[in-house]
Formats: sequence, structure tokens, C-alpha cells
Amino acid sequence: KAVVSTQSTGATRTYNPAVRVGNWIEDVQLEEDIIKDFQEKKDAGELLIQKTHNVMNQLLRNEQLSEKTEHNHLMFGSKINLRHLASGTVLSSKISELKSLNSSQLKSSCDISASLMTNPTPRNVFQICSVEEEIPKKPLCYGQQFVLKTLPGPGGELSLWSDRATFTKCAPKSRFPVVQLQDDSSYNTVWQVLCKNPLIRMEMEGKPVVSGEPILLNHCKTNQNLACMAQYQRRTPYGLEMEVCCQTFLDPHKAEREENLWSIVVGSSE
Repeated sequence: KAVVSTQSTGATRTYNPAVRVGNWIEDVQLEEDIIKDFQEKKDAGELLIQKTHNVMNQLLRNEQLSEKTEHNHLMFGSKINLRHLASGTVLSSKISELKSLNSSQLKSSCDISASLMTNPTPRNVFQICSVEEEIPKKPLCYGQQFVLKTLPGPGGELSLWSDRATFTKCAPKSRFPVVQLQDDSSYNTVWQVLCKNPLIRMEMEGKPVVSGEPILLNHCKTNQNLACMAQYQRRTPYGLEMEVCCQTFLDPHKAEREENLWSIVVGSSE
């Protein structure tokens, strides 16, 4: 039944809750269509949250590092972690949630950070590659040029890249030269390992690099060292992570500070 009440402003009609008015059949059909479309996308794995989780899970799956050699020498072709000694973090790719919706792997250009997630995964495992096309079966030596690449598949085979800082291209917080992963084969992707002790640095050139030893990772074009800036942190889909740049920091004795000290880890090295 309908109840009619008359007020000074006019007549209003109040209906019983069971009475349907207006375009009720269209509203019901629209709600059913929305639920049906949602269920179809869910079954096909096309929801945005499903795409994001799938990519994140691919980048966080377990990965194997190369086994240690007899003398713990690093070899070309080895799968390694690059660990920052002072903070205990590892060099890792940082894919954004927006980019993860449109791709199932890392795409150029991809940001780099230092993460406390130290388990070997596709986002933090790199391969030591020669600047030539073929990978020689030789130890990596101090002062020898090489390229660090991510793994095929989810890693996208991108190269660790840096260049001189500009007003528009630099690290977001420190404003030092930026470090990224790029699909590039120029001199911007060439690095070398230097001995941390400046007094014997020249004598160490040409000797094999030992895994787990403190080293400097020097960018050949800019002659600046890879650095972890623990005082600059940003929130990422993987948690709170530290900014990485390419800048040499020296103490009063002209020796590199802890920001520049890294170690290359293989196997079960700590």
C-alpha cells in the first residue's frame, strides 16, 4: 500500500520497502552484469591485483647462485649477488606497481635500490658478462671491464647502467648520478672491480677477484663508484629500501668510505 502525505511544500508519496519504483529492472540487471564481468576477469586472471601479484611472485621466486670455485675466484658467467657491507642489503631491481600491470618481466628503464631481502631471486641476481659477445671461461680480475646483467625471463636481461648526473636525470633524493637497469650495450654499462685499499690498488690489477672480499665497483665512463645511501630510504612494493647511486665518497685519508664498499657473493658465501 502507498501512504500519501501532504505538506506545505507539496505532496510526497512514501512507498512500502517491497514496492519497486523507477528503472529497477535495469538496476538489477546492471548489478548482475558487473558481478558477472568481475567473475570472468577473476577466472581469467585479468584483475589488476592478480596481475601485480603474479609479477611480484615471479620476481621473488627462489633463484640459484653459481657454486663457489676451488679458490673462490669469480668467473665470467657466474650468477652473483652484490651485497653492501655496511647495511647488509643487496643490489635489487625496483619495478613499480604501474609497470607490473603491463609486463611479466623487468623492462628498460628499471630503477635500482638496496634491499634487505637478501634471498637470491630474479630481482637481485646478476650475471657477470664480458664486454665481448662471447663469455670467456676465465676468472674476473681486478681492473678488468665487464657488464652486469639480470637473468633471462623475469629479469629481462637488462644491464646495470649509469651516467653523469643532469638536472632531469639523477637519483631522486641524493641528486647524485642515477643507477638503473637499461636495455643498452653502450659504454654506460661497463664496470670494473677495484681493490678497496688504495695503497695496493695498482698491484692488485690483473689478479682474480675473490668472492666475499670487500671491493669497489667502479663505473668506467664516469670513474665513480657504486654507493648505497642508507640515509635515503623509499617505500617500494617490497618494503622500505635504500637509494643507490654512482658517487665516490672519500674519508680524510683519501680512502673510500663504507658507502662504496660491496662484496660479490656466490654459492653459500656470507
